[in-house]
Amino acid sequence: MRRGPIEALAAQADGLGIEAVASGAEGRRRLPRVLSDIPFAVLVLDTDAGTVTYSNPLARELCDSVLPFPVSEWARDAGFSAGLDDDGPFAQAAAGSAVRGASVVQRPRDGAPPRVLWLTAAPLPEVIGLAAASLVILLAVDPGLLTDELFEVRGRALVAAGLSFTITDPHREDNPLVWVNPAFLATTGYTEDEVIGVNCRFLQGPDTDPAAIVAMREAIDAQQPTQVVLLNYRKDGTAFWNEVSLSPVFDGAERLTHYVGVQADVTARVEAELLREERVREEQDARRRSELVQSHLTLLSDATETLVASLEVPEALRRLADLLVPRVADWCIVDLPPEAGDDGAHEVVVTCADPALEESRAAVEAMLPGSIGPRSRLGEVFTTGRSSLLRSISPDDMREVGSPELLEHYSRLGLGSSIVVPLTGRHGVLGTLTLVVGGSGRHYDDDDLSLASDLARRAGLIVDNARLYAREHHVAEALQRSMLPALPDIDGLDIAARYLPGGVGAQVGGDWYDVLALPDGAVGVAIGDVMGHDMAAAAAMGQLRSVLRSYAWQGQSAGQVLDSLDRLVQGLDMAQLATAVFARLLLEEESGTTGVRVEYANAGHLPGLVLEPDGTVRRWNEAWSVLIGAPDEGTRTTATDLLVPGSALVLVTDGLVEVRGQDLDEGLDRLDAALASLVDAPSADALIDGLLEAMRAQTADDDIAVLVVRVLACGPGEEGTALPHDPTAASVARRFLRRTLDGLGDEHLQVALLLVSEVASNAVAHGAGEVRLHARLLPDGAARVEVSDTASEAPVLRSQGVDDEGFPAERGRGVYLLEHLSRAWGTEPAGRGKTVWFEVGGPEGGLAG
Repeated sequence: MRRGPIEALAAQADGLGIEAVASGAEGRRRLPRVLSDIPFAVLVLDTDAGTVTYSNPLARELCDSVLPFPVSEWARDAGFSAGLDDDGPFAQAAAGSAVRGASVVQRPRDGAPPRVLWLTAAPLPEVIGLAAASLVILLAVDPGLLTDELFEVRGRALVAAGLSFTITDPHREDNPLVWVNPAFLATTGYTEDEVIGVNCRFLQGPDTDPAAIVAMREAIDAQQPTQVVLLNYRKDGTAFWNEVSLSPVFDGAERLTHYVGVQADVTARVEAELLREERVREEQDARRRSELVQSHLTLLSDATETLVASLEVPEALRRLADLLVPRVADWCIVDLPPEAGDDGAHEVVVTCADPALEESRAAVEAMLPGSIGPRSRLGEVFTTGRSSLLRSISPDDMREVGSPELLEHYSRLGLGSSIVVPLTGRHGVLGTLTLVVGGSGRHYDDDDLSLASDLARRAGLIVDNARLYAREHHVAEALQRSMLPALPDIDGLDIAARYLPGGVGAQVGGDWYDVLALPDGAVGVAIGDVMGHDMAAAAAMGQLRSVLRSYAWQGQSAGQVLDSLDRLVQGLDMAQLATAVFARLLLEEESGTTGVRVEYANAGHLPGLVLEPDGTVRRWNEAWSVLIGAPDEGTRTTATDLLVPGSALVLVTDGLVEVRGQDLDEGLDRLDAALASLVDAPSADALIDGLLEAMRAQTADDDIAVLVVRVLACGPGEEGTALPHDPTAASVARRFLRRTLDGLGDEHLQVALLLVSEVASNAVAHGAGEVRLHARLLPDGAARVEVSDTASEAPVLRSQGVDDEGFPAERGRGVYLLEHLSRAWGTEPAGRGKTVWFEVGGPEGGLAG
């Protein structure tokens, strides 16, 4: 039975008297570690003269002395401090003895760390043309092996014997082998007679790498050393990986004489490397596949996040297209026809990665809605719901495009490969998604089709949801707006309100506001927010507003109104939770007080804000209690405040100030700053517009309600005001006079208030049509007040009895007061009606005689 190379090496080691204990596997493990990628140093010795007659370039790096040079001196100059005695490896080689393997330590002259080299020497027979010559090979050894006890004690001879040495003669035809050592014969399975005189190409076979052969041939032709690993074949046909190092040998005249080769069976190493490379490739393929899957999952996640970020269908489609280009397409089309029975727009979004193609992109987007026929590719996908993949677009594929102009723009955008997939909703196909690659050179495959189909399914469901939301949102918003009140025209107050439905991701909520004139002359002001974002919240909002109105009409305090509202909400389960602020503006002020007194209470809502005429902003932080509908055994309190002329009360819902991820106090601080900057706003409407402009860019996605009540600061010269045909007419008239006659002395003002109450009440009670009130200060300091109505009958003084307290009876009392308290009064015709006027004050004291 033929022995393997490791077993043959072990036998040779036994012949040297060294116990070969390394197993075949151990030898295979160690052999590749001995050879390094550094070429070996070659010396040719003249054993008769004891000199070095040749050294290859690497050997000359160790010692570059002029040859011939004594062996001992060469070794010393090269830095080998050991092995120079008579029994040392250099001396043995110089004497013509074989050195089967010995480690020698070389200490470089430049101070670099010592190196360990492996010295092998073999006497050369005279038949190769070198008389009395010996070949010395110095190989770099992994220094880590020297610490391995097994290698140190028994393995050196085994490894050294495993290295195959060959010498070829380039002067003979075909550069044949002229000498081989036993290890070469053991490794290849050939006999010496079969290899001597033959070129070593007999080791080549069908799978030997031609590139390695060319590299060796070129190195030989250039007389340069080389090292290659190539697949060789033994005599029995088995293949092995052979690491071959070739070095040219020159004589003293620098003439090429021979080539020395060192060979080692590195099959285990190469196979391990090939296996490692295969595993690396498999790992890389698996990683690429994993990365592809991960990228697809990431894209699907990003697409979902992008689509749900907007419930506006056109915006969602635009965001989807922008996400896909250029990640998966050079350009894409999202086509969404209107729903059946809907006269809405045909939505088409085209996105292109190349900004230079904007003209063609816009043209396709504009032309496509009228160009998609049932037989077109997009039309077929829309009709059948089946996806379409064109790995490579041909001219025949584009014959369906009827418009030459559209086809021209398609061509400019690029036509390489395309995918068309249906956007599918709950009840069928809603539209199509088209992905196209052109200029990038990519081509779509089945994996891309699968990804596009997943994207389209998600997009279709989200678009379906957005359309459903839009329908419900429209109904809920209409319901909510229908329940928001028309603002009353109240003398002395500038009132404005605004409701804005939520933006991205929001539904209609329960935000509401209310302003009502109360029978006791006060004005009720309210704002609130019912928890929830659906039609139920909008309906609950309407109920709460109606209930609050009824309690406010009864004249309860602000805290009592919210308490009553809370009890009813909890008792009838009208809403889950709600917040509210309710305030009573008391427009009838005591003498000497300037402004409007306010009573307010807060049930878990944002504080009311007061903008003073000087730009100062105050918050209503008192009378705060828990939300409407929350368990609470306490009684809600009422706080008071004073709104001076020119100030504004601002009530808002949280949608104006809330920002996701930001503290609510930060939003209120921003609101304070924005409000202060609007102190010069000319009206309540202008104030709201300014607030929305300043806050809208940073607001959350909730709906918004804003209510502003400004206390007017009017002076003389005001044209007048209309009086309501109800019991509040006298109250409205008194408020008007307080503002208009601010410069009148307090005593005369009280007289004017008494007289205008009588005249206004009489005009409303007995007149018809519009009743208007005018007042102004005269140059002499007196005040003139006029009440006009459409009744032609003038009031007359009646001389009749008095009541129990000594005052005139009810009928005719107004004229009696005019006669005795004004400095002058009278009536004048005015169109179809009349004007009753009176004057008070002035230099004479203002009282009639």
